[in-house]
Amino acid sequence: MSETNLIQRADAHVYDLLLKELDHSFVFHNYDHAQEVAEVVGELAAAAELPASSQEALVLAAWFHDTGYIVSRTDHFAASARLAGEFLEREKADPKLREQVPKLIESLKAQQPEGELSALLHDANVSYLGRKRFERRSNLLRLEEEHHRGKTFTLIEWQERMLERLVRTRYHSQEAHEEFSKRLNKNLASLKEDLRKGQRAAIRKKTGKDFGRGVDTIYRVTLRNHMNLSSIADGKANMIISINTLVLSILITAASAGFSMTDIGQSGNLKFAIPIIVLMVTSLTAIIFGVLSAMPKVSGQEFSLEDVREHKVSILYFGNFLKIGKGEFVDYLRELKEDQEILYDDLSRDLYNLGAVLRKKYRLLSIAYRVFVGGLALSVLTFLVTFFVL
Repeated sequence: MSETNLIQRADAHVYDLLLKELDHSFVFHNYDHAQEVAEVVGELAAAAELPASSQEALVLAAWFHDTGYIVSRTDHFAASARLAGEFLEREKADPKLREQVPKLIESLKAQQPEGELSALLHDANVSYLGRKRFERRSNLLRLEEEHHRGKTFTLIEWQERMLERLVRTRYHSQEAHEEFSKRLNKNLASLKEDLRKGQRAAIRKKTGKDFGRGVDTIYRVTLRNHMNLSSIADGKANMIISINTLVLSILITAASAGFSMTDIGQSGNLKFAIPIIVLMVTSLTAIIFGVLSAMPKVSGQEFSLEDVREHKVSILYFGNFLKIGKGEFVDYLRELKEDQEILYDDLSRDLYNLGAVLRKKYRLLSIAYRVFVGGLALSVLTFLVTFFVL
């Protein structure tokens, strides 16, 4: 159908209207969509060999059918019909046209069109579902929906929504069916395959198959480092305990052999008791902190079964799983085997708990060594002061 002057003016009017007043977040329902629907409905109407007046009414309705988005998202067809009516009234269009165009726009509300003209407009409005540009238009619609709903759709969620829309879409006119149905079925099959691949990839990610050996290596190496550090700490604790136990034993043995406080007092050498006492206290304190560092302790955190179900606590840590029953522990591990993402999160919590134990162990060990070195230095200094000064 050759464009009439009225259609050309409608084109220009819609362009200016949407450019100035439509929010930029409407990346799908904009001028490009209106132009596409107008072109398609014109071609379908011409293929159906409709009268020129009917073709003109359809094209005008297509141009205005989404202009209502500048007013409302909830009932934009009613707003679009009103804007179309106002334009046609200003243009002093034919009364039949002024009545027919708003009704055609309003008919888009219904799931099932009534009449041939309404069917053609319905088909043109969803023609993008049966065209090669479907994926590109779908992405634009996703961006628009996410902005206005304030919700981000995952790829799988959006593919499921579009798959449902494709399944529910039927072209009502013979012309649209011949033009778009074949491509719609192809888009449906392609989207279904993409969705299947996406779901398979999600499962692989969930079960850890896509994580690769690198992630396993990280956890394995980190756990090994934790165990090595724990062994080193225990070795250092044993060394500090052995040295100070030997020193303390010598001092006690010397005292029991006659080197007593009374003897020292009688000989006038009471002053030498000070460095001996300092060394004994130092050795005893170092031994205590060394023992606390090496002492085995089953530690854990307080939690409820609800925390376990919600995976807020790691049951892999021995200090935690001993607080639940065997059956619950087995059920928990069964769930971990089915969801590797949760498993890796639990491994992370377990490593953190081991790190907390190591931190406490090394803090106590550090105190033991500082006490030993400081006490030993103080004992020697006290002896020298006592020997040379007093």
